[in-house]
Amino acid sequence: MNSSALSDVVNIPDDAGKIVRNRLGLSPSDPLRVTFIPGPGDVAGTFDYWRSGRHDARVPSITYSLMFYELMVQLDARCQIIAHHPIGESAAEPGERFRFDQVTQRPAKGRIDRSRSRAELADELVALTNDFDPHVVILSTHGPSSAWKSLSRGRRLILSVHNTFWPIHRPPRSLKGRLRKAVLSHRTRALDGAICTSHECARQLATLTHDRFLAEVECPQILRTHPLAKADAVRDLLFLGRIERSKGVFMLIDVFEQLAAAHPQLTLTIAGSGSADAALAKRIAASPQQGKIAFPGRLNSDEVHVAIAKADLLVCPTMTTFNEGLALVGFEAAAHGVPSVLSSIVPASDLLADSCVVYEADNPDSLAASLSRLIGDKMAYRDLCAATASVRDKIYDRSLSWGSGLFKVLAGGTESPPR
Repeated sequence: MNSSALSDVVNIPDDAGKIVRNRLGLSPSDPLRVTFIPGPGDVAGTFDYWRSGRHDARVPSITYSLMFYELMVQLDARCQIIAHHPIGESAAEPGERFRFDQVTQRPAKGRIDRSRSRAELADELVALTNDFDPHVVILSTHGPSSAWKSLSRGRRLILSVHNTFWPIHRPPRSLKGRLRKAVLSHRTRALDGAICTSHECARQLATLTHDRFLAEVECPQILRTHPLAKADAVRDLLFLGRIERSKGVFMLIDVFEQLAAAHPQLTLTIAGSGSADAALAKRIAASPQQGKIAFPGRLNSDEVHVAIAKADLLVCPTMTTFNEGLALVGFEAAAHGVPSVLSSIVPASDLLADSCVVYEADNPDSLAASLSRLIGDKMAYRDLCAATASVRDKIYDRSLSWGSGLFKVLAGGTESPPR
């Protein structure tokens, strides 16, 4: 297993394994067992890249699972990864350090059947975890929260929070929403710590836990440095992400048509794929500005960076119907010196700071006004570009990575509960 080329993706002390064992009440020579229950991504595929000493070529930023593998090696831990995505034959082979198990949530129809399906998934996760008998369980918010209490028995439970629990600035107001929030708040009693993908995720978790512990907040990490853009004006707009109505792509086209009529030099590239691909292609074909709108579909890691390098401005128009966790694309763009325009539902402005402009979500007039200002005010645009420098200081600072933050969570807090 040759991961030395990627060993700097986490920044932890040389005696990190001893520190974590001490926190868990283990001796320095005791085995450390960790179960990881990630989201739906291809963690086994990333594992195959990692053990050959390579970054996952399919993803523009450093993946959480790659950082997990590196951290576990440095902690000298034995690990179980319970994957939702199908695992390949190579990853399925039991290894000395990493064991892969797979779960699949049963397709369901209707609210009651979906609840049963989630309950079955929770039972399967608990059974597989108990079979491995770890000291620590690290799980993402993708998994059912109904499993948290059972997963935490006799071990530490760490939550990796990748999405907000409710839209930013819009806590639940309805009776049903408040009841769901109360149930979730009760379930957080099983948690011993958390690593969050944004400051907003951490703020919402603090509300749910009543500030019982302080969550760590990571900053997305980019593997390599890139040449900086030298644009002096906004001409080429870029959308990167899933093609869904809730991601705001159709509203973006509406706004672009309005702006392109007044600014003939303007172009728009929409890159990604999703359930609305066909509807988007039809909408573009009917647009009076169709010649200025490109829809290349899903891009691989290298193609993403090529697309960003050609762009002047990234637009992330997520709507309030989607619980955005961070929006990694803003950080991938900043690596090239390209600033962003974000809807107010995107909780990335804490980290992107002055390199982004935030407009009112779901409001096409607000988006149009933000874009129009940057198109017409070259100085304001250049200031945004210059501000990406502070973002690059963070996305290449491995002490701010998810893996480094996870170590801080493992090293902090109280000792493990009695086993």
